[in-house]
Amino acid sequence: MRKDLNIIDFLAQVPWWVSVTLSASFYLLLKFVVPYFEAQSSLVNEVHVSLGPVFAPVVALALLTPFTFSLLKSNRKKKFHDLKEEIQAIQELSWPQFKELVAEAFRRTEYTIMESSTFTADPSVDLVMRKGANLYLVQCRYWQNRKLGIREVKNLFSLMHAKQASGVFLLTTGVFTNEAKHY
Repeated sequence: MRKDLNIIDFLAQVPWWVSVTLSASFYLLLKFVVPYFEAQSSLVNEVHVSLGPVFAPVVALALLTPFTFSLLKSNRKKKFHDLKEEIQAIQELSWPQFKELVAEAFRRTEYTIMESSTFTADPSVDLVMRKGANLYLVQCRYWQNRKLGIREVKNLFSLMHAKQASGVFLLTTGVFTNEAKHY
C-alpha cells in the first residue's frame, strides 16, 4: 500500500532547488501580496493584512527544512558516483600498478615497506611492512571478476603465524565470498 506523501516528504525527495524556490515564493506571497488583497469582510481583510507577514518567515522556514535533506541526499549520490569512478579506475590498473598503489597508500600511513624477497620466499606475499616494532604481510589480489574465497584468507593467516607477523592485509580488486568475510 502506498503511503500518502505530505508536502514536506515530497520536498525532501525533489531536487534541493525546488524547496528554495517554493520557500521564497511563499515568503514573497505572504509578506507582500496577501496584505494587498481586499476581502468582502473587514475581519477577513484584517486577518490577511496582519497574519500574512507574520507567518511568512515561519512558512518559508518550514518549506526550507526539506532543502537540507534533499541537499544531503544529492551530495550522497554525488559521492557515491565519484567512488564508483575511483573503483573503476583502480580496476583498470595493471597488476604492478595496483601493487605500487597499495604500497604508496601504506607509505602515506607511516608504514615502512620492505623487500618481500628478503623476508620470505613465499611468492604470495607481495609486500612486507613494518610500523614500529610490528611486522605486517600484504597480499594484493588483482582479479576483476573473481571472488576471493576462504582458502586464500586461511593461507594468509597460516603464513602470518609461520612468519610471526603482527597482522596481514589481503587486498583485492574483486570481491570476497561470504565465507571469507565471516572468517
